[in-house]
Amino acid sequence: PYNLGRLAQRQPVLRPCTPYGVMALLAHTGVNIKGMRALVIGASNHVGRPMALELLLAGVTTTTAHRFTRNLDQEVANAEILVAAVGKPGLVPGAWVRPGAIVIDVGINRLADGRLVGDITAEAARARAAWITPVPGGVGPMTVAMLMRNTLTAQQGRERAAG
Repeated sequence: PYNLGRLAQRQPVLRPCTPYGVMALLAHTGVNIKGMRALVIGASNHVGRPMALELLLAGVTTTTAHRFTRNLDQEVANAEILVAAVGKPGLVPGAWVRPGAIVIDVGINRLADGRLVGDITAEAARARAAWITPVPGGVGPMTVAMLMRNTLTAQQGRERAAG
């Protein structure tokens, strides 16, 4: 809660790892995201809310969708950046995705046949998106990388404090 509060006040120290990783992925696209419209599906304290804050702080016009959101298909169709972080396989059909969108699928779901899939129907979304993360192997490794970055930042802070 402390770090999330600092993020909300535009003073992040240790940033939530998954949203931090998503922001690194967005930076890697080379696309100027300032002023773009984003939709974050999911409002969890671990991913959805801090993700919305990260995007907002980056100058992105951000909407959060949750279980009570009506007309989710329309919200998705308007999003230039789509981040799905719910944990429901196939929640977002690829046909809803705006052509040319940046699609970040944070969801990781194991199906009965053992396959891992995201919250977005990947095949159809891939045909429409300019950029899309795979599941598995997309956001997860970036979460780990940002955990390592936070660990280094925390240690450097301890060393500075020790003088």
